[in-house]
Amino acid sequence: MRFMKDSEKDQLKRLVKACMLEISKLKMDLKRCREVNPDCSKVEDLEHKIEKNKSKIQELETFLNDKDKSIENLKNSLNAKESYIEDLEEIKTYFEALTAKPKKDLTSFQSQVYLLLPSDKSNTHKMHIFIKKVGFKELSYDNMFNILRNLERKGYFKSYQVDEETIWEKIQK
Repeated sequence: MRFMKDSEKDQLKRLVKACMLEISKLKMDLKRCREVNPDCSKVEDLEHKIEKNKSKIQELETFLNDKDKSIENLKNSLNAKESYIEDLEEIKTYFEALTAKPKKDLTSFQSQVYLLLPSDKSNTHKMHIFIKKVGFKELSYDNMFNILRNLERKGYFKSYQVDEETIWEKIQK
């Protein structure tokens, strides 16, 4: 093996010293990084908190959506109940008309028909359908026409001829 020249040896020594110096610098940088590392843990803690908050936000959004669905269901239920109440109010009106004391100079049946019929102008056919819907299912068309004529004669209805059709108007008494 050949011996190294002194100059090569010196050169190697300088190179080793340079490497040792570089290692020393790296150790110092490592030490500084370790000192700075607690700040890195704070960042990690903050990131962890952000993830937790995102999770909470997601839960709250889900909860809010569930509440919105619940509110919509309650609104639908409320609308159904209001419709039911309107139907009951209509039935109450019919019941009161059917059980009311008869008007003077009218029979009980004529009074019931008078009180049940709407105030809108209408033809005999529509009034007959309405009365049958309310409850007088056996009442014939001819009998309905006769009842309306009797009510007209007693001043409770007016009739008009429009294109061969009789239109009836209720007179409030």
